[in-house]
Amino acid sequence: MSIYLLSGKDLYRQEEALKRIIRDTGADKEHTVVFDASDPKTFRFESAIMECDTFSLFEGSDRKAVIIREPYFLNAGFKSSGRASKKKEEKEEADKEKRLSMLEQYLKQPNPDTALIFYCHGFDADSRKKEYKLLEKHGAVITNYKKMYDREFGIYADDELRKNGLQLTASAKRELLARADCDTLLLHRAIEKLVLYGEKKYDLEDIRSLVSLNPEVNVFAMSNLFIQGDMAGTIRAMDEMLKANIDHASMMTMLASRLRSLYCMKKLYESGMNQDMIAARTRQKPYAVKMGLQNTSGRSAKSLLNLLVQLAELDQGIKSGKILAKDGFEQFILKNGK
Repeated sequence: MSIYLLSGKDLYRQEEALKRIIRDTGADKEHTVVFDASDPKTFRFESAIMECDTFSLFEGSDRKAVIIREPYFLNAGFKSSGRASKKKEEKEEADKEKRLSMLEQYLKQPNPDTALIFYCHGFDADSRKKEYKLLEKHGAVITNYKKMYDREFGIYADDELRKNGLQLTASAKRELLARADCDTLLLHRAIEKLVLYGEKKYDLEDIRSLVSLNPEVNVFAMSNLFIQGDMAGTIRAMDEMLKANIDHASMMTMLASRLRSLYCMKKLYESGMNQDMIAARTRQKPYAVKMGLQNTSGRSAKSLLNLLVQLAELDQGIKSGKILAKDGFEQFILKNGK
């Protein structure tokens, strides 16, 4: 089958799959045509279908790839702007029926020399859509690249490290996984850096010096270390954020956001809710709630609220020009770290 649907939030694996399909099809750059299908006002489905059967008489290649990128009609989150009039609704319905008819006709007799790829870049294709059901019915290759969970990501990382001939100590691997944060793109960037560095074996300090933390992972690391009373670890995390051009004011905002989340968990826990109930109420993963409660085991909800009040007062002082962000935030850390 020469029809594909790629979707999901794991951008790296999705992009690699697209490259692989184009390579296997044998289409060169001149015979790879991309249609931006994110906006129904500018995208014409019939043009994409016509392109699947169109070849230049003056070029040698007879292999082609047609990519329909970010198709709005497969995106559950797509909403047309404004309130639609009856006339507009009727037109949209007519356009939809026309699209479905053209798609079904092509799916019944696809051009074997063309790879038609529906590319839902960064979102899950909506399986409730009629277009999806048609692709499924006619045997299109449908793949959803979901973001991996910790266990699956660990296995994936082991495989990629092995492919590149890299050996990490147990602590170095834990640090690498923490810095990649189940993001395959970050993992592969880190592996590329380790390969370029030229060594085959790496320890914890190597990973800390060579692999950067992304801001989201940084604030989790910093907040957890701060709450646990690890001042050396907190200061090290702050230094890494500064190296990544994240200033003290941004650190303060990130820490406040994390503390608000932890305060909500702790408050609900103290009111008698279990981890599953807290996860449902706060719309977080049970594992995230479990770790949040573990990290705040030595603190009460009241103490966390007190930290938030201090940060709010510090923020006002910085905005009024009475306090320098660097001095104020560092004093807050030193004052409240155990």
